[in-house]
Order: sequence, then C-alpha cells, then structure tokens
Amino acid sequence: MTATNFVHQSFAEDRFERFDALSSIGPLAVQGGAVHVRFIRAAMTSAYRAFVDKLSVISRFNRFHSVGHSNHDSLIKRLTDVDQISHVALAAFVDQLPGLMIAEARYIIDERFHAEWAVAVADEWQQKGIGRGLSSILLRHAQSHHVVRAWGLLQRENRSMRSMADRLGFSQRYYPRDSRLLLVERVL
Repeated sequence: MTATNFVHQSFAEDRFERFDALSSIGPLAVQGGAVHVRFIRAAMTSAYRAFVDKLSVISRFNRFHSVGHSNHDSLIKRLTDVDQISHVALAAFVDQLPGLMIAEARYIIDERFHAEWAVAVADEWQQKGIGRGLSSILLRHAQSHHVVRAWGLLQRENRSMRSMADRLGFSQRYYPRDSRLLLVERVL
C-alpha cells in the first residue's frame, strides 16, 4: 500500500472532513494590502504555470531545489491536480488582479501523518508576510486534521526562508543527505 493510499484510507475511515477545493478561504492582510487565499485546484493550472514562470532563477531554485525541471507539464499537473486531503495546497491571489497567483503553500502527508511543507512567493511580493501568513493557515489546517509533524527542506543560503521557518516555530538542522540543505521540522 502506498503512502497516499494509506492516507486516503485513513481519512475515509476516520470520516475526516474533505474540504471543497473550489472554496475560497478568504482574505489575508499583508503589508501593502490584502490578498485572497484559495485552495489550489486543477482549473488553476495556467495561473500556477504563470506564477512559476515568473519566479526568478534563485526563487525557482529555492522552491524546487533545481532550476530546469519546474516547468514540465507533469510537475505542474501534479502540483495543481491535488486532492486537498493527503496533498493540501493553497494559493494567494492579488485582490485587484484576481487571476494573478502570487504565492503557494502546501503539505503532503505520509503514512505516519507527518507532512512535508513547502512555500513559495513571487519575487516582487516577498518580505510582505505572505509566505508566513499562508504557512500559518496551512499549518493550522494540518493540525486540525491530525497531522503530528511538519517538515521541509530549505537551501542553507535561503536566509529569508530560514528566518520565516524560525518565526513559525520550526527547528533547523543540517540535512545529512545533502550538505546544501537544512531540515526544518515542527511538532504540531
């Protein structure tokens, strides 16, 4: 049984609430205005692709830990066609430009109810509290759905992300499999 099948079965057996992927979470107040948070769904593929395409090389590397593969159709599909149960993904959109995705945050649950966490913010929207705000919403969601631990891998040189992870309560340590990365983790 794969981790995804186990999670689906566990959620179904425990009758956890399945969130409507079409629903809006609502506004998020950030420095310089407000953005609107929505669950990512397959219909957002074009907006997600545009978001990834606009990321700088450094931001793309920090998010995907590689530069060239983030635009492949199979990856874009995997990151937008999510079930919102074992793979929960949120997107932030600018209120004045509803089709403009400016950030994403997500977690993917394994069979131990540990969740891999990731977040990315468009370059021109960084340092405005969007990544931390989205992550806070996402981590509260994970905790309310019985996720026991969140973790992620960060580039050691990504000081902004390291600082945000620290403010969110993540501990940080070197990742033994790759000296360029840090493992961040937090009990929920």
